[in-house]
Amino acid sequence: MGAVVFDDQVFDSWLTKKSDEILSKVDREKITTEEMLVLILKAQTNHFHHMDVEFRQEFKKIDERFDKMELNFQKLTSDVDKRFEKFASNVDNRFDKVWNYQKWQIGLIIGLFAGVYLKLFLG
Repeated sequence: MGAVVFDDQVFDSWLTKKSDEILSKVDREKITTEEMLVLILKAQTNHFHHMDVEFRQEFKKIDERFDKMELNFQKLTSDVDKRFEKFASNVDNRFDKVWNYQKWQIGLIIGLFAGVYLKLFLG
């Protein structure tokens, strides 16, 4: 039998049987236009089947490529997230160091002004 086209086994069996009958008499006698059309129809159904198989294989390859791209993208975004977290952590650490230093400076300036104020106005 051949490939089942459009999930119609009755049609496919009839077409296969009819095309085999016609092919068996091709060398012995002349075939009619109607018989030629049956052979063309059989050739087309075989072609559709082979194209269907080929396209499914190609779609599977494309799907596998997309899966690989998705994994690569996930890995890349994970790396970017890690780098950003490291960068944010470094910025936070630097800000904390600067803020601690600034707090001492502000405290010293306030103490200095308080001392000058006390000395000038009170004493």
